[in-house]
Amino acid sequence: MEARDLVLKGKEKSPLDSQPGFVFAPCPHELPCPHLTASKPLACSFSQAYHPIPFNWNKQPKEEKFSMVILARGCPEEANRWPRITQPVLKRPRHVHCHLCCPDGHMQHAVITARRHGRDLYRCARVSSWGDLLPVTTPSELPPSSAEDPPES
Repeated sequence: MEARDLVLKGKEKSPLDSQPGFVFAPCPHELPCPHLTASKPLACSFSQAYHPIPFNWNKQPKEEKFSMVILARGCPEEANRWPRITQPVLKRPRHVHCHLCCPDGHMQHAVITARRHGRDLYRCARVSSWGDLLPVTTPSELPPSSAEDPPES
């Protein structure tokens, strides 16, 4: 987060490229991170499974959490500004729960159904995973759910 803030404030300049820096991923915005301003601060991360070196005592696959930020120079308008999925997608019968970090700098919990949002968006959300962009142009296309956040599973 410190590297992200340093580039966004313009303190880190390159003599070869005078274009301003912007966050390319994972954030869809340059505003303060809504995860860090929440009641329980939690940095964006994702899990990745791997197989360790196969010694006799260590044959089970392991899983680690990673966090990253990709910074770029240029115009932020050139980048895709779709909401990013910030937690595992919860698939339920006929609906999907997605937790999104939106381009307006807010977190949003969306319940996506084929009937309300269309079959294409529903199928896209169903096959998406943690860290993916959800191809919706504005958060208003996904009305906030009145349902409580589902328990983690």
